[in-house]
Amino acid sequence: MPNNKKPTRPAFKHHDWSYFLIQTTPNAAITANQEGLITEFNPAAENLTGFTREEALGRPAMEIVHLRGAVPSTWNLVLQGRKEVIEKVLSLRNRSGQEVPVLINFFTLWDDREVPQGGAIIIRDLTLVKRMETERRHLVNMFAHDLKTPVVATAGLIRRLIQGKRGQVTAPQLAYLQVVNRELERLEKLITRFLEFAHLELRIMHPKPQALNVSEECRQVLSLLQPFAESKEITLETEYAPELPNLKADPLLFPHVLQNLLENAIKYSSAHSRVRLEIQAEGAAIRFAVRDQGPGIVESDLPHLFEIFYRGHRKGETKGFGLGLPMVKQIIDAHGGRIWVETSLGRGCTFFFSIPLKPKSPADSSRL
Repeated sequence: MPNNKKPTRPAFKHHDWSYFLIQTTPNAAITANQEGLITEFNPAAENLTGFTREEALGRPAMEIVHLRGAVPSTWNLVLQGRKEVIEKVLSLRNRSGQEVPVLINFFTLWDDREVPQGGAIIIRDLTLVKRMETERRHLVNMFAHDLKTPVVATAGLIRRLIQGKRGQVTAPQLAYLQVVNRELERLEKLITRFLEFAHLELRIMHPKPQALNVSEECRQVLSLLQPFAESKEITLETEYAPELPNLKADPLLFPHVLQNLLENAIKYSSAHSRVRLEIQAEGAAIRFAVRDQGPGIVESDLPHLFEIFYRGHRKGETKGFGLGLPMVKQIIDAHGGRIWVETSLGRGCTFFFSIPLKPKSPADSSRL
């Protein structure tokens, strides 16, 4: 007689799915009670730290998880009860003394009555990600070098032809050569800006703050752009107190921000108009404003201004690559500042940015 009963599956020893998830997640998962003593330590945490579960249980979490930065104070905030998840990119030193780049999340464990019952730490090993970033950096450098070299060489030969180094050229030939030369210059500029932007994206270009005299830095940038303004019959104006406090900023990156914003203002302004640079101390920061009398920015472009390669709908014959403003924002963000814009169609626009007087520390780069 055939057996029509369905086979039964063995029951799980553990019906607690939270326990199952903690033990099988590929990321290191550590829980602790309100005293900060470890109550759970999964296999991934064992592999990452080098400590066994038996060694870790009952010990203070910060004795097992060795992290660089202001972590103890952050962990104390979590144990006391914090609604937000705290995320940081840090370096973890394992039991063997090796430094491992990690993405770490701290969060409070709450019971059904919303009373804090301890905290949890989730750690993701970023070693592979960092390795991929390094490889990407090498590819970007190779691309920029290999592409820029023939462009520079070709542009040099074209300029020699324009200068008559290989004999006199006719007017039509000269016109063609000037167009080629101009486009090669644009291509070279694009490659250079792309490489600079890639460096910022990969965080290769870390700001190295120094005490800068704001008035002097602005004077140098304005002097550099004065011929460009005069060619368009545009007046450059300034408004700031000479006794502005020194600003802690990168001496190479900070002028790039000013130059880009002022150059854009001149580029988009009509002849016989004015471009104005205003600077003022504002609490613990210095605020800059670059005002132009151009056509303004259409509302639909505003959310995309700082996106790479985005080209807006501002009127005029000016051309660009959509790299300038994204680079400016990257530099300002790297200094712990912010940038925003106010505009009105037909009445120009003003780009504001502020940079804190106290430079951003590495520990501040993570969200608290």
